[in-house]
Amino acid sequence: MDKLTPKQELFVQGIISGLSQRQAYRKAYPSSKKWLDSSVDTKAAVLLQNVKVLSRYRELLKQFSNMSLWSREQAFNEYEWLKNKARASIEQDGVRQANSNAFLSALDGMNNMAFHDLELADEKLRLEIDNLKAQLGSDDENDTVITGFTFDRSEYNGDTEPSKAD
Repeated sequence: MDKLTPKQELFVQGIISGLSQRQAYRKAYPSSKKWLDSSVDTKAAVLLQNVKVLSRYRELLKQFSNMSLWSREQAFNEYEWLKNKARASIEQDGVRQANSNAFLSALDGMNNMAFHDLELADEKLRLEIDNLKAQLGSDDENDTVITGFTFDRSEYNGDTEPSKAD
């Protein structure tokens, strides 16, 4: 892969670190601080579409995501180690506040890691339901209400079939 210029590399590093394209561009190209936001946005978008820049961005993004997965797995393993040590201490020495707190904290941490994604999905579903309810409520304003209709029960005999004339 061709090397990026130092400014291009700084731009990509900025985006990977969480900056917006505009912020990363301004950091990499200090002269752009005087420019209009729209000009910076355009230049940043064009730069990110550069084949070399985009390739480097994807490479760093892949490395970063692999590190994140490893960190999550490593953290879970650490919780499991703590849980096992605390359990062994409880079995050997009996229940004490220190080992029981360690055991419960490890379980809590493991549960938080395991169920955090489910909680986010639940929250997303709740928001979607609320949004749909709001849309239904606003649709009621467009509904036509029929009033003044009366039902003549004198001909109704309780059957679902209409009564036959004699």
